[in-house]
Amino acid sequence: MTQGFRKEGFKHQELVVLPGPIQEAARRHPVLKSLYVTDAGFFPEAVAHRMERKRGAPGAVLIVCLAGRGWAKIGATSLSVRAGQAVLIAPDQPHSYGADLSDAWTIVWAHFSGTELIFWWRILALPEAGGIIRTRCRAPELLELGRVHEQLAAGYDEPRQIAAAAALRWSLAQLSGAAEAAEGERDEMEAVATWMQEHVSQRVTVMTLARRAGLSPAHFSLCFKQHTGFAPIDYFLRVKIRRACGMLDGTPWTVERIARELGYEDAFYFSRLFRSIMGSSPKAYRKKAKG
Repeated sequence: MTQGFRKEGFKHQELVVLPGPIQEAARRHPVLKSLYVTDAGFFPEAVAHRMERKRGAPGAVLIVCLAGRGWAKIGATSLSVRAGQAVLIAPDQPHSYGADLSDAWTIVWAHFSGTELIFWWRILALPEAGGIIRTRCRAPELLELGRVHEQLAAGYDEPRQIAAAAALRWSLAQLSGAAEAAEGERDEMEAVATWMQEHVSQRVTVMTLARRAGLSPAHFSLCFKQHTGFAPIDYFLRVKIRRACGMLDGTPWTVERIARELGYEDAFYFSRLFRSIMGSSPKAYRKKAKG
């Protein structure tokens, strides 16, 4: 480590490292083996922070910048990191990172392993070595990555480890898809999704929705799927079916009336759509015991 820099020891920092035997037990645990945390922490205003691992870390490294600025180098790739961005680094990947000299970052971070890693890399559409991700939250603290170290700081028992893994999984889910869409485009996609919720009785086309977002149909469709995981019309159909489920559970209305409320004059066509999403007819869904 270069003189004058430090790995940790910041005022008001929080830091948890699970003992080796606990980590090994998690690796074999029937629930935790898919995703388990080994280290986690919070470094506020980490002046002169710098870390270098020439051989990488045993697990993945996730860093969320809450304030200030920093940098990361993953292999030969250098990255600038600012508030509202996250860095995810693959296991065993040589890397280094640190705080900006004039505007030291505040970060929350976690190291983790498990059989899920390959799937999260695919979901986040990251290069194999890792990369930078813009958070989907306007306030990055809403990712709640801090709950990871808060759980483990209270103890290493099995329930705490499972809760920490759940908090990490939530944070990763919030990051998913954020790398591809610009912030303004994400806002437009959220606005269109909200419009769908408020206009479930309408029938629309991709062209109509794209005009609302001010984008070409092709670009809109790509951005919307990156943001929601579904093509626009497929997403709107699912919004309608969720609303139909609420009507079936909460009203005595007939399937014909519910279909009309959702913009379908043909109840049989609506029923086929319902079955394609829910796996049962509207009438069979209504009869199922719930709660």
